[in-house]
Amino acid sequence: MLFLISWAHSIELSLKLSGGLSYINLKNTNRTLQDWSEWQKREADYRKNWSFLGGEVRGFHSGFDFEGEIIVSFTPHLAAGVGTGYIHGELNEEKTEITLEKVLGTYIYVRPTKVSAFPLTLSGYYFFPLKKVIFFIKGGAGIIWAKYIDREGNKITSATKFAYPQLQRTSAKGSTLFGGLGIMYDIEPGMRFFVEGSARLAKISGFHGENKEGDTGILYFFEEYDPDLDFWQAKNRISADEPSGENIRSVEETTVDFSGFSVKIGIIIKF
Repeated sequence: MLFLISWAHSIELSLKLSGGLSYINLKNTNRTLQDWSEWQKREADYRKNWSFLGGEVRGFHSGFDFEGEIIVSFTPHLAAGVGTGYIHGELNEEKTEITLEKVLGTYIYVRPTKVSAFPLTLSGYYFFPLKKVIFFIKGGAGIIWAKYIDREGNKITSATKFAYPQLQRTSAKGSTLFGGLGIMYDIEPGMRFFVEGSARLAKISGFHGENKEGDTGILYFFEEYDPDLDFWQAKNRISADEPSGENIRSVEETTVDFSGFSVKIGIIIKF
């Protein structure tokens, strides 16, 4: 009992809050966006009296990463944490604009896409105290709930709002592994400032959802051949059954890859 009482008094609880920028490896998502952009250009070249006036879909790589964690310190060197957070990345209308001139006027086409994730994690810390600063390393694992949403819209240039004939909302659950290192120092008694860099592995598949027409199913990644344009276009589409046919290839469940790295700053508050 004396040992347990002494051990309990040596435990410290802290609240760790942080936020920063994150690099996300959205390979399949970028492929579908770039192929959609290329298809619009080829369609304009193929059709009579159409002209491609400009626009390009930028690579989708960056997002925001926020984290909150309760840290239990057992010794000056060892600690464990339970945390959650929010990862968010988005390409809005402005970053996906394609402008086409048609017979009836000039149109703008857009393909806004959004990904987000909510992780629940367990982590371990090892601290290296020095005179004025403390270096630390961390590692852990957890569960991650993810969402993938994309829309396809258009408007004539004189209109103020886009019409969105296509919309897909999907979600999935997977696992994540992560590790990182950082440095912190006291800014006042009971409060520390820190900077942390971390890497994350989180490839999520099995997305299920619904489109604007009310159809439900699995989100599939595949390539579809357009014989008029002689072009294999990569797509993400919700389907109740696995896509098939002579003009379909490379079919698999869509993977949204949140793997990447982030740099965050924050504070640690001791209770």
